Amino acid sequence: METYTPSIRPVRRRTEIDVAKGFTLFLVVFGHVLESHGTLFNWIFTFHMPAFFFLSGMTFRPEKYRGYGHFLKEKWKKRIIPYFVITGIGFVICMIRPDYRMPVLADGLKYQLTWILYYAQPKNLYIGQVWFLVGLFMAELITYTWFRLFGKRPLLAKCYSLLALALLAVNIRRIDPYLPVMDRLPWKIDTGFGAAVFVIAGYYTTKTNLLEKLRPVAGFLIPVCIWFSYFFGPKLFGYVNICDCVYSAAPYYFTAAFLGIAALTLTALLLKNSRFWQYCGRYSLPLFASQTFAIYLVVELIAKITGVTYTPMHDIPGDKVSLLISIAAFALMLLFVYPWHFYKKYREKARNEQNTKI
Repeated sequence: METYTPSIRPVRRRTEIDVAKGFTLFLVVFGHVLESHGTLFNWIFTFHMPAFFFLSGMTFRPEKYRGYGHFLKEKWKKRIIPYFVITGIGFVICMIRPDYRMPVLADGLKYQLTWILYYAQPKNLYIGQVWFLVGLFMAELITYTWFRLFGKRPLLAKCYSLLALALLAVNIRRIDPYLPVMDRLPWKIDTGFGAAVFVIAGYYTTKTNLLEKLRPVAGFLIPVCIWFSYFFGPKLFGYVNICDCVYSAAPYYFTAAFLGIAALTLTALLLKNSRFWQYCGRYSLPLFASQTFAIYLVVELIAKITGVTYTPMHDIPGDKVSLLISIAAFALMLLFVYPWHFYKKYREKARNEQNTKI
């Protein structure tokens, strides 16, 4: 078996990736406020999480790993440890607030541990979205294996193997009835197959400088990609969700998802100098982890002021109100993360002063 070991490319920070992460993060918040299974909701779910996998693929460098041991050590620190840290923080917060504590206690410890340790998607802890970290870990593991198997194979072999991976991804949950225990594979393995397709695509987008080549026609491509993403997504098939492996047929699902991603990343390329969206992208993990708490705090504030209680994704009155709640929640998330930003700046300044003295 050939090992994929090309030379390591020099790394530079690409601000368009930060901006694209910021855009995607806001769409995640908006999607989790909108009424479930509406047209706009379905369209956002077509590509918002695949976009995160794709953007991760744009910075993925399989050539830097010496083997599976090195790979697993690095990814464990960056993906799995943060998953458990965020889950622990979410559990503590939910135990402090009575309204949050009651559903968790009603579930029981066994139920919580099953969802945390087996399904890797905490339930009723307001941080269920951290499944993405485990999903990304699995996607990168599958991607790394794919590069070791096919990285130096002919183009035709790569294409057929990716086609097989895509078909496996959209049909993976057909095996669930035959599993001896539980309802699906553990630790987002099933999600990882579909996510790996996006990670690999992101890698080759960077390697071929595809975004830069498309930049001159971005103004034309963005609305075209939006329309066809909508057409092959919610208009033809409705709801999809990579987290739960709910897919339409592979050609339609991946066409809709990649076109949505293309519209998002090309827009980010045109606006790559936006410092605000760069900031959002650089701190996307803590912002992402805090989103549900922020959304419900805004909803609780609305209830105190107006006496009307809304439930995100169920009874928010219209897309405009959902947008306003999403903007307020996003602002609150930025407020949450600012102390961490300030701390990092302080540490960086202290290190620079220490190096100067030396």
